[in-house]
Amino acid sequence: MIHIYIGDGKGKTTAAIGLAIRNIGSGGKVLFAQFLKNLETGESNILKSLDGLVLKRPCMRHKKFIWHMSRFELEETKEDILRGFNDISEIINKGDFSLAVLDEVLDIISCDFLEEQVLISLLENHPGTEFVLTGRDASEKIKTFADYITVMKKEKHPFDRGIKARKGIEY
Repeated sequence: MIHIYIGDGKGKTTAAIGLAIRNIGSGGKVLFAQFLKNLETGESNILKSLDGLVLKRPCMRHKKFIWHMSRFELEETKEDILRGFNDISEIINKGDFSLAVLDEVLDIISCDFLEEQVLISLLENHPGTEFVLTGRDASEKIKTFADYITVMKKEKHPFDRGIKARKGIEY
């Protein structure tokens, strides 16, 4: 089964973490891959410590948000993400995971860092693996593969008042 968590609201990664913990607690083995998250976060510190969970983040040369990157930095980031996605695909191919979370994978597609068909092929080649895909939006084609689609909608957020992301709350 395939879960999609999308929207402009807070909680997509948090929901994916909750499902991962539930899966591990039931004896499952989880791959949790995070794209576009190149800084240490509260959740990564805990996820690394969980037995039954493999945390992977593609190594990225640039530690900035993509909207602050130059064209050259964006090209290097695309290379890093493609390399990382291929590594993660190999881990899924070799591993026996009951759940694979691909956090922000939908955003790397919308940023043109990954072709949609590459993700679709991965999903089609692993019908026995439960997948969670997160990001701001998903194409209609990707949505056709989903068994669950959950939309997190922002109605109000401190960022709108100029309050920066807070450690332990937003990251």
